[in-house]
Amino acid sequence: MREGLFNLLRSILPLAVGALIAATAYRFLPRLAPLLRFLPFRPRVRLRTEPVPDAWRAIVARNVPLAARLDAPDRERLLRLAQVFLHDKPIEGVGLEITDEIRVTVAAQACLLLLNLDYPCYPTLRRVLVYPGVFQPRRLDLPRFGEVHEEPRPTLGEAWTSGVVVLSWDSSLVGSLNPGEGHNVVLHEFAHVLDGENGAMDGQPLLDHPSAYRTWGYVFRSLYERQVEAALEGAETPLHPYGATNRAEFFAVATEAFFTRPAELKRSLPEMYEELRKFYRQDPAALAPPASAPAES
Repeated sequence: MREGLFNLLRSILPLAVGALIAATAYRFLPRLAPLLRFLPFRPRVRLRTEPVPDAWRAIVARNVPLAARLDAPDRERLLRLAQVFLHDKPIEGVGLEITDEIRVTVAAQACLLLLNLDYPCYPTLRRVLVYPGVFQPRRLDLPRFGEVHEEPRPTLGEAWTSGVVVLSWDSSLVGSLNPGEGHNVVLHEFAHVLDGENGAMDGQPLLDHPSAYRTWGYVFRSLYERQVEAALEGAETPLHPYGATNRAEFFAVATEAFFTRPAELKRSLPEMYEELRKFYRQDPAALAPPASAPAES
């Protein structure tokens, strides 16, 4: 009997160890993947080779004016990145049927942030949930010691450290069609995803070189403090007041402004614009302003 028990344990042990390794990899490898960009042999994004459907091109041309100002090679790369995104990242509807119109519009905006970045496509992102409109968050936020518990309020978008982005489709489309208004929930939430690739959404994403952190930290810390002071005094600021909420929101709001109102951001906060230009490897202020959606008759 003792020998039979030993044989049983010997047969079960490899399965248990394998399951433990798989569970550990699933939990931690997505967090470690972005760190590979610091290695000399870091993996680069691998674009897909199948043709981009003509219907996708039409959707981007119709729904994403920010893409129209790109030159032809960059527009093609954006579509190729959207292919990778849609192949790797499931987009699921919550009370909403997901169509190519939704999938491609969301993916193109999300991939605009990655246009000139050569590392893998949002390695920590696991899925995207899309509601038809404003939604009530379903997560449970436990208050820390000394805090008062507040019920979650209706919102337009969220990015979770667990690798989930939640979006309102109505807001995603309106923000995309009207970039001149300066609000884009997709850019905002996917800026949070980039910010969280180091394991914490703290307003400091993974930068390409360790030496870049000192300048980034000084610029964003000082400008964030000015934003908070202005918000407390009720004064106008170059960025949306929501950026005073915390450093993570400050970075997300700054990213929205960088892509939707780049000339204004460069003029009012040139040091911030320069840090974002280096991080995203794009100079949107040098491009023609995007056209807003035509007025409906």
